[in-house]
Amino acid sequence: MKPDSQAPSDLLPLLRQQLLLAQVRIMELEDARDELAPRLQETSALLAAAQALVEQKVDEAAHLEQVRVDLQVQFDYLRHTQHVTNEALEAVRAEQVTQLNRQTALLAEIEDQQSLVRQLSEADAAHRARAAEQAAALSGLRNENTAQTARIAELDAEQRTLKASRSWRWTAWLRSIERLFR
Repeated sequence: MKPDSQAPSDLLPLLRQQLLLAQVRIMELEDARDELAPRLQETSALLAAAQALVEQKVDEAAHLEQVRVDLQVQFDYLRHTQHVTNEALEAVRAEQVTQLNRQTALLAEIEDQQSLVRQLSEADAAHRARAAEQAAALSGLRNENTAQTARIAELDAEQRTLKASRSWRWTAWLRSIERLFR
């Protein structure tokens, strides 16, 4: 700024006084700046640390959100797997129940057949016992028949001997008379 040539002369001391005050004020401000510079550096360092911490926490939050999303996906997958597994398990259980029912029916049928086999074995044993008894009785009857046949043969021989005897022939006329009177 150029001084105004028409400015009153009393302004010049006022201007000097203002200039001095401005210089004092500048020096005060420089002193305040010198005092505040370390604080500013500390504050800047704190702000930088806070910014780094904020960025770290934002990264951690983003990482945690990604972990949460991944866990949710895994949870949904596991829930689906559990559902599929439960369905497969129910199907296997139903199939096993069906197989057990079939096996139970087969076992009942086998037990019935075994019961029938036992009954047949018992009937066969009884039949064999009766057959043995009948065979023994038949053997006894054959022995008795043989004995009776031998006795008949003996009696026939005796009769022939008797009829061949002289006394039988001599008494023949008496027997014929006896037959007439009957």
